[in-house]
Amino acid sequence: MIDLHSHILPGIDDGAKTMEDSLAMARIALDNGTVVIAATPHVIEGCWLPDWSTIQNLCRELSLELRRENIALTVIPGAEVALNMDILDLIKGPGPYCINGGKYMLVELPATHIPQYTEEFFFTLQARGISPILAHPERHPQIAHNPELIVEWVNKGILMQVNGPSLVGKMGDRAMKTAETLLNSNLVHFFGSDTHGPKTRTPRLTEAQAKSVSLVGEKITRQIFTDNSSAVISSDDIIITDVQKIAVVKKHGIWKRIASMLG
Repeated sequence: MIDLHSHILPGIDDGAKTMEDSLAMARIALDNGTVVIAATPHVIEGCWLPDWSTIQNLCRELSLELRRENIALTVIPGAEVALNMDILDLIKGPGPYCINGGKYMLVELPATHIPQYTEEFFFTLQARGISPILAHPERHPQIAHNPELIVEWVNKGILMQVNGPSLVGKMGDRAMKTAETLLNSNLVHFFGSDTHGPKTRTPRLTEAQAKSVSLVGEKITRQIFTDNSSAVISSDDIIITDVQKIAVVKKHGIWKRIASMLG
């Protein structure tokens, strides 16, 4: 598997605090079938605003430590860019703050609302040659209430990354139901762990992968967990299925019970 969303770099945001945390997270990721992980620290105007060179250097440092510890996990640079018009002053085109320095950029909505300028922000990125990937839409309250909101975005080329823990109930019932709905509606293009540490919000994606197989089958699951993510790393195009309406999703309460038992 390829994990396109993590906060594995030490001391740069609210993720891993130390290199020891980063290495522990890497071991968990590898043990759970992840072979490539994108380091996507927060890039937020007025809060965390690391230089692209800082992100790249930390990725190199972590990669060196991984080799020393014989941990066969590949770390690539990226960022989770907060949706804010001012941040566009730093983003002129593909490269800095994009995943693996390519053309795909992970973007995060404000936690409580969808700004009026959201579509303008996405359009500006696209006009500059960048393909936006919206991080964890299933966690957003407005999208959870009305997932139809993102159908138009997807049909305009905005890609969606859902958090694996959400799909198996670890981020609450609302996020799980929304993740199920998006997955069954062809509105999920990638999964990521959004890991923040080795003890809580860990980089385990195997449960989410198994549930995805049960909902949409092995072929689509492989596309989401591996093939699409490989295309992102290489800056290759991804074919998006047009979505006309949201699918009706059956309840899968067993997954919530399993998740609670597994902690």
